[in-house]
Amino acid sequence: MTNEIRIMQKMFLTPANQTDAIEKQNYYVAAGDFAPFRVEGSVSTLGGDNSQIQLLFPTTEFAIALVESGDGNRKSRLRLTTNFITSGEQVGPLISQEICVGIGASFSETTIELRFNTAVDAVASNFPAQRLNEENVGILPLDSALSLR
Repeated sequence: MTNEIRIMQKMFLTPANQTDAIEKQNYYVAAGDFAPFRVEGSVSTLGGDNSQIQLLFPTTEFAIALVESGDGNRKSRLRLTTNFITSGEQVGPLISQEICVGIGASFSETTIELRFNTAVDAVASNFPAQRLNEENVGILPLDSALSLR
């Protein structure tokens, strides 16, 4: 006997120069627009190494338009949700949700890669438990280069 585990990821991508999010999912279910994409990388670590995630698309008109509309995926906003799919082919419980900021894109003949960093990344495992604000770290950067004051 085998048990199938079906997982769907949904992206809500808002290019830097737009206010409306583009919503696509990578699994065919009753509700939602499908787009073939894959997510690679890690979204959180304990050491604060600021790892990246990549959203990979086949080179299609849709994916090219995504990159062009967002100035090369600079400062775009991504909300990525992961859900189980039930045996009745419906969207099941939420597994995780990640918020990321776009840092660039790259092209090849077959693949378009959108690169993201997490919006709030770990600084270090021994960082004091307090809110990050302009007073204690300055203007918040898009990468892990914080200047503690």
